[in-house]
Amino acid sequence: MTSSHKCIIFFILSIIFLSSCTTIPPIQIPDKEPVSQRLKHLHPNVVLVLGSGSARGFAHAGVLKVLEENHIPIDLIVGTSAGAIVGSLYADHPSADWLIRLLLTTHRNEVIEYSLLNIRQGIISGTKVQSFLINHMRAKTFDELPIPFVAVATNLLTGRIHVFGSGPIAPVVNASSAIPPFFSPVKLYGNNYIDGGIVDPVAVDVAKRFHPKIIIAVSLDFPLSRDIPTNSLSVFLKGVNMMLLRLNDYSAEGAQVIITPQIGETGMFDGDKRLNTIHAGEVAARKALPTIKKLLLRDRL
Repeated sequence: MTSSHKCIIFFILSIIFLSSCTTIPPIQIPDKEPVSQRLKHLHPNVVLVLGSGSARGFAHAGVLKVLEENHIPIDLIVGTSAGAIVGSLYADHPSADWLIRLLLTTHRNEVIEYSLLNIRQGIISGTKVQSFLINHMRAKTFDELPIPFVAVATNLLTGRIHVFGSGPIAPVVNASSAIPPFFSPVKLYGNNYIDGGIVDPVAVDVAKRFHPKIIIAVSLDFPLSRDIPTNSLSVFLKGVNMMLLRLNDYSAEGAQVIITPQIGETGMFDGDKRLNTIHAGEVAARKALPTIKKLLLRDRL
């Protein structure tokens, strides 16, 4: 083996080692999931449900801006996947302007890192998602948040959703947004969890558990491509898209108001269109305002 070959191997091993360093969770998880006394006694009038949608989740910030400008009360936020990321940030710092500035100035490499060490489970460990939240949030646990918030994830063993509303925030939001097969599952309290959007993309059913008077849901659907599939893989992918659309509609049923931003085709990690996506959220929220205000007036809220 030549010295140049040795240098190349050493370089590759160094990269792998450095990648492994990023997979260490930034905070420790308790052995047992704590019980939230706050949620046990919570009786919200208005619950905002923020659905999954990867990069389409930037639209949530636009919706929040319009609701905030029009003084629409939010007593609880239910977030899934991208909705959990945006929802947790807003619940911690209820300022749409601050949130939008943060989302527009964050670089992709601040929240996504790749590692070959755990490639069998996912090339993205999610550690940077946790670090990003820890670095930008004042609250570290759910009970410290100014606005009550819960996140929805999917139990990898049972296939059922799990609603988190206590303990450390960052690892839970990481679990809620751990999209397979890209992100590794997240182990919490003895179980492994993946993206909540796999089972419940717009968790209106979770909001109903709190018996609110009004549920406002934001559904980030994926429009079907107008292209005709030309091979078996593209036919399969379009079929999956059809299933996701139906699941999205089914999941959002039961909300008094469903806000559906018209975003168009956007890739899963396509952050280049974030400004337009935020604007789409604003437009959709303004269209829903008359209905929201009518419901608030009806319930004297």
